[in-house]
This record gives sequence, structure tokens and C-alpha cells, in this order.
Amino acid sequence: MCRLFGLRANKPVDVEFSLATGPLTMRKLGAKHPNGWGIGWYERNSPAVKKEPIAAATSPDLPHIATEVRSHLVITHVRKATCGDVTEANCHPFKYRNWLFAHNGSVDRDALLGKLDSTHRSAIQGQTDSEVFFHWILQNVELTRSVPEGLRTALKEMAGFTGLNLILTDGANLYAYRNAAKSPGYYSLFYLRRDPKPDSFEEFHSAEVQALLRSKALRGEKAVLVCSERLTNEAWQEIPLGSLLVVAENLSANLVEVK
Repeated sequence: MCRLFGLRANKPVDVEFSLATGPLTMRKLGAKHPNGWGIGWYERNSPAVKKEPIAAATSPDLPHIATEVRSHLVITHVRKATCGDVTEANCHPFKYRNWLFAHNGSVDRDALLGKLDSTHRSAIQGQTDSEVFFHWILQNVELTRSVPEGLRTALKEMAGFTGLNLILTDGANLYAYRNAAKSPGYYSLFYLRRDPKPDSFEEFHSAEVQALLRSKALRGEKAVLVCSERLTNEAWQEIPLGSLLVVAENLSANLVEVK
């Protein structure tokens, strides 16, 4: 399955995907998640995305992007394709207006596409069910003017999904939702509130994607991290099935039940 990572910090930080040699590097990523990678962040309050339809280990651009990106909000995704060709348009995260979105799981693309209004239908650029799911959520958020209520409304008309794990952000708040029709252990999602010591150097090891995440600037900065797995031995908390984690600008992190 695909893997998700998100970070909301009180100040711009960097998140480096290490390509160094060793047992925990992204050069091991291709065997499990060979169909693309992507990173989304904000520059001057506007969303930016870099993604490629290749394994991260083979990307000539990733080392540069990974060391240059600095933002208070970061979303990353590695893809194992289930719907849509292996193309850049089908890689996550997806961007629309000021929103960024990444998803792990599958939904009924055709059913949701038929529910979209002309504005959101015309905004679809790729073939994935995830991009359609993204616009279905946004369409309901626009109607309810609330992410929790919009997601709750969107889910009431959904059927035939495997997993609904997602990370969504409007550039201010970070939202992470977890749900699965079956195999809940497979569709895992965790979060961690961090208040590191000054002048610390943070490293997060991802056993699942065989990657090393580093943050050279996360020194004395507060942050909330969300990931498909626990990255460290710290007190990561599992997001319950059917729950939405809402991380506000002040880094408060609250769980809202959304079935």
C-alpha cells in the first residue's frame, strides 16, 4: 500500500529524505513502492508540489528537492499504484487552490465522479480514485464550510472502499483521517506531538518504506507529525478508525469522530 507522512510545525522546517547508502535509505524503496513519489509544501502561503512517476531511489531531482524544501506544513507520499497509470498526474499529493491532499486506499471512482459538480469534475487531471475522492471531500467542505462536517457528509454517500487514510491541509490546519473496510492493521495511521530540546538533530527511521527522514532545522521547534507508522520509539498515538485528527495553527491536536 501507499505510505503517508505529514508535518505541521510552528516555524518553517526542512524534511530531508536521505538517499545515503545503508540499510534504511530510499534506495530500498523501489521494491515495495515503485510507482511514484511526491512532496507538497507551502511557499509564501501558496501550495507547491513536486512529484515523479518513478521510484524515489531513481530520481535525480529528489536529493535537491529534499534539502531545499522548508515549510511549516509538509506532506509526502510514496505510491504503489492500484488505480490509474504510472504518470506524474496520478502521483500524490494532489493540489487544488490552496489545498493539498494525499490518500492511502481505494474507493469507487466512477460512483464519486458522478457526484461531482462541473467545477470539481473539470479540475480532475489524472485517472486515480484518490484525486476524485479529494474533490468529493472538497465539494462537501465548501457546502458545509467545515472540514469535519464536510468529510462526515462525504462519507455518508460512499461505499465500496478499502481504505480511507488521508492527509489534507489548507495551508493553516492539518487534517488526518483513518478508516478501513477491512484489515485495519494494514491501514495504520499514527501521530506524535513533539517539543524537542534545543539544538537537537532529528532523525526518523521508517522501516516500512526503508527510508530515513531527517530534519536539520527541527531544533527547538514544536511540531505534530503524522505517519502511516511509528517512526521513533516515542509516544506515538494511533488514530482510531473513523476519527479525524485536527492539527491547528497553534499545534493543538484534537480527535473528532467522523464515521
